Amino acid sequence: MTRAGYTALPVYYDRWQKSYGKDYSTLIAPRFYATLQRYQVPVSTFADVGCGTGTLALMLAQRGWKGFGLDASEGMIREARAKVSGSDGHVQFLQQDMRTFTLPGPVRVISALFDVMNHLTRLRDLNATLRAVHRGLLPSGLFIFDTNNEHCFTTIWNKTETIEHRDFTIILHNTYLPARRLARCHVTILPKQDLRAHREQEVVRERCYTRDEMTETLAAAGFRVLEGEDFNFTGGPGVGDLKTWWVAQK
Repeated sequence: MTRAGYTALPVYYDRWQKSYGKDYSTLIAPRFYATLQRYQVPVSTFADVGCGTGTLALMLAQRGWKGFGLDASEGMIREARAKVSGSDGHVQFLQQDMRTFTLPGPVRVISALFDVMNHLTRLRDLNATLRAVHRGLLPSGLFIFDTNNEHCFTTIWNKTETIEHRDFTIILHNTYLPARRLARCHVTILPKQDLRAHREQEVVRERCYTRDEMTETLAAAGFRVLEGEDFNFTGGPGVGDLKTWWVAQK
């Protein structure tokens, strides 16, 4: 989602994530911090593209990082700003399209986690976003992101899942078209507690990029690829490597 962003999901997003036990930002944070340490990146400046409700950006702010959280969704930015307090003031949340975003000044690290880049369903949009990221980085700055890989789409995005929460039920009806490498998730939200609330729906669209596509598009945007490693973010056995971890340098 790039232009208007999500409208129904923001209010439920954090509670939905916590229904899995840990939200994605908490699960991925150790890998993210390890990457920063591996490349000897000191506490500095950052921008988190597709920041959602701002969990990762706020975690970085609490560690002394200063920067920005960017998302196209007005609702996501509203939820993120509502969580800012104290040292979290090191982060500003801005509503911007990731294909055309601009920062007040260049930063040392830009991240885009939880398959943000898969939301770009056209190659020209991926190219535009990578060029915007390149412009937003300091010389030798790092772009750290993950993508859902083919294994993820063929095993996860081809079935219906129901998540029960105390306050609501979320139904995820997933479909994946391998020939076009396009995935779609129809999200239905059924509130339980507030009888005045109505059923809400959202559509999530993603594209599966091949390793060659991503590598070539990164290079065309001026990046040097340092890492492109498949990994299992759940830690559970039998799931396989559902995502690819990318590190690219300006």
